[in-house]
Order: sequence, then structure tokens, then C-alpha cells
Amino acid sequence: MPAPSLLAHLDASKDSAALSLAYASVGDDGCTAIARYMRENVMLRTLDLRGNNIRADGLVVLAHGLRSGGSNMTSVCFKWNQIGSHPRGVQALCDVLKDNQSITHVDLRNNKIGADCGPFVGDMLRHNSTVTHLDLSWNDLGIEGGKAILDGMQANHSLIDCQLSGNRIAEDTLHAIAFILRRNRQTAPMGASTFRQERQMMAQDPGSPGPISPTSGHAPTTPVSPGFGGTTPASPGFGSTTRSVNMNIPSEAAPSPASPKEGPATSSLPAATPSKVQPPVHDEELTLKLLQREQNHSNAEDARFFGEVAEYIDLLQLDVARNKKYRMDAEERERVVTKGFMEREMRYAQEMRELENLLAKAKAEKDEILHDCAYVQHEIDRVRAEKAKTVDDRNKMEEVARATSDRLRADIRDALTMKADFETQIYKTKRRQQEQEEENARLRTYLSKCKEDLDRALR
Repeated sequence: MPAPSLLAHLDASKDSAALSLAYASVGDDGCTAIARYMRENVMLRTLDLRGNNIRADGLVVLAHGLRSGGSNMTSVCFKWNQIGSHPRGVQALCDVLKDNQSITHVDLRNNKIGADCGPFVGDMLRHNSTVTHLDLSWNDLGIEGGKAILDGMQANHSLIDCQLSGNRIAEDTLHAIAFILRRNRQTAPMGASTFRQERQMMAQDPGSPGPISPTSGHAPTTPVSPGFGGTTPASPGFGSTTRSVNMNIPSEAAPSPASPKEGPATSSLPAATPSKVQPPVHDEELTLKLLQREQNHSNAEDARFFGEVAEYIDLLQLDVARNKKYRMDAEERERVVTKGFMEREMRYAQEMRELENLLAKAKAEKDEILHDCAYVQHEIDRVRAEKAKTVDDRNKMEEVARATSDRLRADIRDALTMKADFETQIYKTKRRQQEQEEENARLRTYLSKCKEDLDRALR
């Protein structure tokens, strides 16, 4: 079930030309709401869903939304997701893009797209005529996936930019794809539909020269002037720093020797005939043939010419090695930078999710605190009422205690007075008792004397 915040954002973006939900933690659950939004919003042009942990099932739902409501969209961005977790996601997207006539930019970088998805992308490129920019970098297409994309691009004349870095695709496949992209950039004003119409007309008219097929691996060669050592080669495919140099030198037909009377010889490399396409000659084979021609030269001009060609090929091979090293270093730097950027983006996304969770928790705590505050306020009002009642009771009790205290003080004064009287009486009584005891002692003494006198008289 989509999050309420996502539904609120989609509702607020009604009739908007761009929808950006980057790092919004949409997931597969939120794709249903986004697909419904695409079907309902006919003004939508660009869609950005990067870094949302969307998998194959979510992409299938979004592809259905594109089929129903993507007739006016021009750009879709699904980078930094996991749509390659199963081939059905990429297959659904490619099936939609086959017939789409508006989307020109597709960004699928870093989506774990494997070699099993390559045929779907190639088939899409074979039938699509509107996509001009496709980014598949930092996936896992491999050698087979690259070949499948190359097969699909051979019939494509609209794609002018295709990023395939970090896919472990073979170099010859990358060079062939680069050649097709250069061809498409040169013929871009024609348009893919015009190119297909002209190709059909050429197929119906066998006498007309057909367009050069990109599968041949090289451009048509043109004659090269003898002064080759310090000039740019005339052949379009000869000056490129690719793995194979596209020059065809037959070993049987050597150039005709020039007599000294005729001046400098004008040797040239024979051009390839349009009817017969020869396979590309590799660097080692070409160098060996040039060395044989240099040894079996018929005149000095041919020897000098082939020597200059061999030296130029050596320079090109050095450029190839140096450029390959530069490219590998650049890819490594790009991989490191992209990895660091992705780690930062994922960390920022994680921090944003944590902050959102903390915000939601804070909102819940705020609601709980407001509820507690209301309860505490109610308790405060009750305590205040009880306090007022208690104060009244205390005032009453203080009045009663004050009256009681006055009465007790009066009683105490009376008791003290009575005590003083009693103490006086007691003192007087004790005094009389003491005097009585002294009188009794005197009488006892007197009686004892009287008894002694009586006893003495009786004797």
C-alpha cells in the first residue's frame, strides 16, 4: 500500500509537466499509484524515479502506466534501482518503448540488468524510432548482452547516444556500436522513417547504390596519396584508433611501376567494390602484408610509400594502446567516483529515511504530548477546584481552631490559677504535716521519758 505522503505528493502535482520522486523510498508498493497518476495526467513530460528500490514487478506496473498514459512523455529515469532483478521488468518496459512515439531519453544505469535482458533491449532498439539517448552504464550486460544490443542497433537510425560503461562488453562490440552512433549522428536530420523509406526504395531499385551497412565493420576506402607520412589519411576508417585498420590490400595485384621518365609514381590503395564486402584486416596481418610489399617493391616510391604506411600504423597502434589506457583509467575513475557518489546518495537517502522516521515519530510524540497536556490541564482545573474547596475548608477549620484555641487558653489560664492555688494549699498542708510530725516526735520522746519514769517508780 503506498505511503500517505506519496499519495499527497501525487495529488499536489496534478497537471504537472514533471514528476520527480528521487530517493522517495517508493518501492514496488508505490508504483501502482504512480502508474495511475501517469494515466490520469496527460500533461506529464518527464518522470524521475531514481533511487527508489523499484524491482521488476514495480517496473511491470509502471510499463502498463506508460502504455496507457505515456503518449506525451519525453524522458524517463529509473537509475539506481533494481529493475534487473528479473527479466520480465525490462521486457515489459521494452515492449512499451517499441511502439512509443514520444520518449527520447531513457536512463537505466546501475539497475543490475544482466545479459538475459540484452535481447529485449536489442529488439526494442530494432523497432523504436524515437529514443535518441539511452543510458545502460554500470549494469551487467556482458559480452552476449552487448552483441544483442549491437544486433538491434544495426536497424536503428535514431539513437545518437548510448552509454555502456561498466558492462564488461567486448571492445569490438563497443567499437561497432560507436560506429553506428556516429552514423546516426551524421544522418540524424534525415530521421529514421525517411531512412527506412529510402532503404525500401533502394531495395526495389537494384541499380542504385545502397547505404553502407554498419555490420561490415568499416567505411568505404578511398585512394591515398603517396605523401602519406605527414598527412591525414584520406580514408574515413583509416585514421580511427580502433582495434582493426580497415584497409584492403590485395596480395596479388601490386601497383604498376612508374618509369623515371613519367615522374613520381602515384600509387594508391584499391577501393573496395560495393558489391563485394571484404572482412576487416587485423593490425598484425596488415603490417605483415606491408612489410612484404616493402621487401618486394618494384621501385623506390613504392618502398617509401609502404614504409610510411607501416610507420603510421605503428603510431596508430601506440595511440590505440595509449587511448585504451586512458579509457581504462577514466573508467576506473568514473567507477570510483560513481561508487562514492552512490554511497553518498544511499547514505543521504538512508539519512533522509531516518529523518522522516524521526519526524513521524516526533509528530506521534507531539500528538501524544498534546493529548497528555489536555489531560494534565483537565487535572489542573480539577485540582484548582479542589484547592479552592480545601482553602475554604481550611479557613473554616482555622476559625474553629482559633475559637478552640482561645477557649483552651482561657481554660489553661484557669487551670494554672487552680494549680497555683492547689500548690499553695499543698505547701500549707505539707507545712502543717511537717509541724505535726515534729509535734508527734516530741510527744513520742515525752511518752518514752514518762514510761521510763513510770517504770522506775514502779520498781
